[in-house]
Amino acid sequence: MRRWMTPLIVVGVVALGLLAAVDALRRGGESKVVSEPPTTTRASRPTLRETLRREAVTGFVLYSDPDCRLHSLLLPTLADDVIRKDEGAPLVQCRFELGGGRILKGGERISPDRQLVAACRGNHVEVWIEDSGRRLYSYRGCPPAWRPDDSLTYAQGDHVMNGDVVLFTARELRAAVRGHPAIADLSQRVRIFTHATDLAWLDEERLIVSLEVLVPDGPTMYPSVLFDGKAIVAYPSHFGSPLRNWVVSAAGSYVAADDGTIVARDGAVTTRPDTLPDGRAVAFSPDEQWLAYTTDVSIYLIGTPRNTEPGRIIQLPIAAKDLSWEPVGRGSLATSNGG
Repeated sequence: MRRWMTPLIVVGVVALGLLAAVDALRRGGESKVVSEPPTTTRASRPTLRETLRREAVTGFVLYSDPDCRLHSLLLPTLADDVIRKDEGAPLVQCRFELGGGRILKGGERISPDRQLVAACRGNHVEVWIEDSGRRLYSYRGCPPAWRPDDSLTYAQGDHVMNGDVVLFTARELRAAVRGHPAIADLSQRVRIFTHATDLAWLDEERLIVSLEVLVPDGPTMYPSVLFDGKAIVAYPSHFGSPLRNWVVSAAGSYVAADDGTIVARDGAVTTRPDTLPDGRAVAFSPDEQWLAYTTDVSIYLIGTPRNTEPGRIIQLPIAAKDLSWEPVGRGSLATSNGG
């Protein structure tokens, strides 16, 4: 297994330093403060930075720009710094994962104890030790999802596995799907076929599973099911397209799909505001009050159900391909690629 690691890139420290000396961190003119349109009625319309301060929007957003260069964006100051490798070149990565203070390749998942990394390789899940890159084992199936107790779960066709143990059988997933209001009237004699396509854990019992459902002579449907143990909590569903790339909030209160759909632990579903265009990635704020939602032209901060104004939108004039949102002071970040 090939593995490489660059020395630590002190993004957290950079973020803190930006508060005191933004200019001192500029490299080659690429560090900047995000510009905003001039405001002619300052008393009635606060600037973007004033709005972010007033709403206590804090932390730093790690994002990849349209050229796939990684940036750290400090909130609420909007100080933007390009992340560089040791030799000074920008760190380039279109899609990425962030876990345990490390920047990983898109699709890689680090375990809650920060010891192991899992990722899809073809139609298998491979697992390796994070700090050495040594491969440990492989399972047939994809994609993986770490349970909070550090056990590995993953989709395997029409069932869900927990290590070598079947967590949800094909029969259990079919039964869950048949309980959906849109399918409940379908005759039991009509055979349906299910395929698990994505999953994520809000806590050790609450699991959300995205499914592809095939019905003979019918359209392909894409329901999702939120389980509490084996009990069904809710059906957050899009039948025209799948809910996917689930991201869980810091305290596990919410999980969101890349289209901006938010699902709460109790099953309540909040869709993104209709005024927003299609996006490609999401990230929760550390306090769970905002969902950052990326599009081709902007990052939109959407008030979650925890916010005093759910559905409120703050637009950041930044185009991003992918992003994560971390609290300031989390520490340093290192690039790490294994497998």
